[in-house]
Amino acid sequence: MDRKTAVAKIRKCLNLARSAEAHEAAAALRQAQKLMAGFEIAEYELADAGVDEAWVKSSASARPARFEVRLASMVAGAFGCEIVFTRRLNESGTKIIGGYAFIGVAPAEQVASYAFTVLARQLRAARAHYVAATLRRCLPRNRTARADLFCEGWVAAARRLVQPAGVSELGAMRLEGYMRAHYADTSSMTPRARAVARHVDPLADRIQGFANGTTARLHGGLPAAPAPLSLEMTETGRPV
Repeated sequence: MDRKTAVAKIRKCLNLARSAEAHEAAAALRQAQKLMAGFEIAEYELADAGVDEAWVKSSASARPARFEVRLASMVAGAFGCEIVFTRRLNESGTKIIGGYAFIGVAPAEQVASYAFTVLARQLRAARAHYVAATLRRCLPRNRTARADLFCEGWVAAARRLVQPAGVSELGAMRLEGYMRAHYADTSSMTPRARAVARHVDPLADRIQGFANGTTARLHGGLPAAPAPLSLEMTETGRPV
């Protein structure tokens, strides 16, 4: 039995201890205490019921760009989620890929991961169009740096679509317990911020990105049951 299975079994025992008759309740409680001692499981690790996570692939395998981290953090905050950048093997087991774990009280993590996926897809399309239309004559390194600035402006404009969500006291307690149980050893990460050439005005690309980002349309929210989220797009893949 692994630790995760033990935690699940302990929860079942504690539920039985609250609902069964005295003899069965006592036996269930003893079993729970035995498992907690055997696996060194603290009480806070049992307080994360209802918390789950959804993982979304990043465009980077190790150190994502600053604009992407800002987008992921913005979406996580809008749905009351925590976010952690992690690395794992791809499905074929041939290479390591990076991605974001959205962690929240269900179904918040699923809605947040879907919203990020949709927004990131539109941002990639807007970036590709800007590079082709405006930056195609730039040297590769400067082209990438300026495209990143465009994306930062886009994310800043898209912030208006999502407002930080409040989390109930119980939800916050459960989320804290989950993070302590599963992500206690995480460390901080500095996102990648590429420098543009000295002759380039970084504000110009950000302004272009902001103007493009104001056209995004994100519909939906976090109702009792998750409803579909979508972005309005034209047939060419450009935002409407």
